[in-house]
Amino acid sequence: MVMRRQIIFVLCAALILSPVALTADQRLIKPKKGTVYYSLLEGLKLLAVGDIEQWISSHCDGIRLCSNAPEINNIRNHRAELQEKIATSCLKNGGESLHVDHVVGNPEIDIAVKIYLICDENGPPRFYSLRRTVDYWFFISL
Repeated sequence: MVMRRQIIFVLCAALILSPVALTADQRLIKPKKGTVYYSLLEGLKLLAVGDIEQWISSHCDGIRLCSNAPEINNIRNHRAELQEKIATSCLKNGGESLHVDHVVGNPEIDIAVKIYLICDENGPPRFYSLRRTVDYWFFISL
């Protein structure tokens, strides 16, 4: 009987604490060089200051996102201004950290991941997709 009560207690505690466990994945991180998070942070820094040309040449995937002149012109002429505002709000601690809500995929083994960031505390998470080459991560969505 005592064992049964203990099991019931553990199950009830798990149900009560499960929302806490779901939010435990939310974290403010200072990315390490060479990681997908570092590539994301560096790309967002360029977007935040409006350096779209440098972002295109160093962070935009040439196969999936920046593969032809019309796509690049669309980014320059239509998406850059909005991304400047979004990226600025996604950078935390003076541009040194990101508030990661959750990640779809595993950066250690997957070739592409989708990273959801908390940019505006009152809005939904904003995602960016990145794809890995041999030694670097490139944006495949903006």
